[in-house]
Amino acid sequence: MDVEILAPISTFVAIVLIVWLVQHFAYRKRADAMATLRLAIEKGQPLTPEALDAMARISSPIADLRRGIVFVAIAAGFASFATIMGTGASWGDGRGEVMRALYGVATFPLFIGLAFLGLHFFANESKRR
Repeated sequence: MDVEILAPISTFVAIVLIVWLVQHFAYRKRADAMATLRLAIEKGQPLTPEALDAMARISSPIADLRRGIVFVAIAAGFASFATIMGTGASWGDGRGEVMRALYGVATFPLFIGLAFLGLHFFANESKRR
């Protein structure tokens, strides 16, 4: 196979693989939590509202903050890479187009990260009241 066709195919396969892995481990985490809950019910353990709330909220309260910071860092990495690639480039030699494309790619994780940060600050603020 030619490299020109192998590179895009491997990129899309990698994206699908990453999404599948994230979904798979999230499913296993929920299944383990439900198995623990089932075992507690079978053994006759009392289920307090606090315990049920902790079981329902599998992720930590600062998970959105962490995700937001990671996505903004990924965007900063793409933007830094675009800046490095474009250093000394004129708009006519093709590197300027690569730079613009990388800046465009950087906007996606940036806005996803900003959305997670907004969820962390606004959703957690409403829960505190």
